[in-house]
Amino acid sequence: MTRKLFLLAGAFLSLSVLFSFSYKAANFSGTWNLDESASELGQFGARSAASKIVIEQSTDAFKMVRSVTAFDGSAGEITENYTVGKPVENAGMMNSKKTGTLSWDGEQSFKIDFDLKMEFQGNSFEMKGNEKWEISADGKTLTLSNHLSTPQGDFDTKAVYKKG
Repeated sequence: MTRKLFLLAGAFLSLSVLFSFSYKAANFSGTWNLDESASELGQFGARSAASKIVIEQSTDAFKMVRSVTAFDGSAGEITENYTVGKPVENAGMMNSKKTGTLSWDGEQSFKIDFDLKMEFQGNSFEMKGNEKWEISADGKTLTLSNHLSTPQGDFDTKAVYKKG
């Protein structure tokens, strides 16, 4: 009985190692432009999503540069760097700090769970949320689903980007 259990455990371990080496995640690198007509951006419209995202991806690291428009109409960029599986802090708009952890969520997607801290008009706010980034099988469409829990309630958006 012990020998059978040992052989079964060895076979399971061998298959686990085999599948871990064969796993190949999609490449998200490139320039992605917002397709507003295919997106579901809620009450704030296009201002709730980046107009363009440039992604540089290596084996376990991501750099994302988001071109954004603030509520006052000014344009800016937000740069975020992530290492898969490790919590990191990134600076955002209006002196905000976003602490997030990126993890794979299948071969074609990853997620970022985050806490966002900001100050506005002398008040401090903390919001929690998550983003799911999913690339199409042909690598030409990126869908970014965002969930944000705020003191005013929960907000969900879906931004669709085309490569190019």
